[in-house]
Amino acid sequence: MFNRSLSEGNFPAVFKEASITPVMKKRGLDAADTSSYRSISNLPVLSKLLEHLVVRQLMGYLSSADLLPSLQSGFRQGHSTETAVLRVLSDILQSVDRGDTAALILLDLSAAFDTVESTMRSCYTGCRQFLALMTVLIDRLSPTSQAGISTYAAGLRNQPSFTSSAVCLRVLCCRDQFCWSCKLYTVELISLIERHGLSPQLYADDTQVYGPCPPAAVDALSSQVTECADDIATWMKSNRLQLCPDKTEVLWCATSRRQHQLPFTGMLINGVHITPVKSVRDLDRHLHRS
Repeated sequence: MFNRSLSEGNFPAVFKEASITPVMKKRGLDAADTSSYRSISNLPVLSKLLEHLVVRQLMGYLSSADLLPSLQSGFRQGHSTETAVLRVLSDILQSVDRGDTAALILLDLSAAFDTVESTMRSCYTGCRQFLALMTVLIDRLSPTSQAGISTYAAGLRNQPSFTSSAVCLRVLCCRDQFCWSCKLYTVELISLIERHGLSPQLYADDTQVYGPCPPAAVDALSSQVTECADDIATWMKSNRLQLCPDKTEVLWCATSRRQHQLPFTGMLINGVHITPVKSVRDLDRHLHRS
């Protein structure tokens, strides 16, 4: 059955009935606000098995062809939130040990990949537009593979499953089904950050940007980060994503004797004034400035 589905490029309609469960993103968020929830899509077991087969083939090819960005840790074997945070911490601590000052910026994407095709009129059209953005992959897909992925999104039916706090969610069909594709979707974002002389580290849609500077060049680094964030916001807008500056956080790091040299005035990111904080929650790890 699975081999026939793959050979014909057709995802059976009976596999497309998903149950959607709203789950609170973080503790303490407003339970009446729909943006406080993420949607968990539960497809039938056979559907998930077929998904795993397709993803295994795609990831096998992308890995063998060295098409996966090294700084994207999401949904990759041997990578995790721990490895992503450890790399960032290691780089920052080495900079601080050299006597430099470092800035860590945690960018928040509003609804992240829910917004990839928020304006689509049909799942089929939206899927083809989404695939057009993934030029690295689409050029290497056979017509059968393209048809299979297109029919995968076409006709998906979502049945909301409400919890005790009955919140009506707006669910898009391309939400969880294409999470793996963010590895390719963010290749340009990584290059953009590096062009500004800063270091990126991504886990799915969670984006970390950081960089060191001598203590006397803090203002220059702040301007560098601001310009980078503005370009990121422009890139996201052109790619149907949205940067949420209200939830973006900035953490300055230095040795204890240089703490008084750290900026406290904040920086302007995408038109919003961001005040530096003393602690952040980075991929469920709490980082504190001593």
